[in-house]
Amino acid sequence: MSYIIVFVLVFIGGPLAFRALTAAGPSPRAFRRLALFTAICAATGLVLRYAFAPVWGVNILVTGAAMVFIWGGWVGVLAYGAQALRRADRSVPMRRWTAVMGSLGTTVPWFGLASASLMTV
Repeated sequence: MSYIIVFVLVFIGGPLAFRALTAAGPSPRAFRRLALFTAICAATGLVLRYAFAPVWGVNILVTGAAMVFIWGGWVGVLAYGAQALRRADRSVPMRRWTAVMGSLGTTVPWFGLASASLMTV
């Protein structure tokens, strides 16, 4: 059941979050917002992971929240990279390709999770 929730979160929520983060044009304000979002997500995920190390892997809430925040940082990095490419090349094909590749990139952690679970069975 938990894999279904993660699957839906990653394959539907990821591309939607990426789209929301890249909806604004590649302006300095958008870059600052993306940098702040990414830093907050990554820092929160890492604090949850290491500050609550004794309950990591035991408490599903702490473990799940940390993983979601770390993944949110990943999505933020992808959005930041897409915006940087869009800033360098403002053409429509660049916008389309960064949208497709960024949306696909948000799903990469799922394959790592699925591969890891196959190796432990």
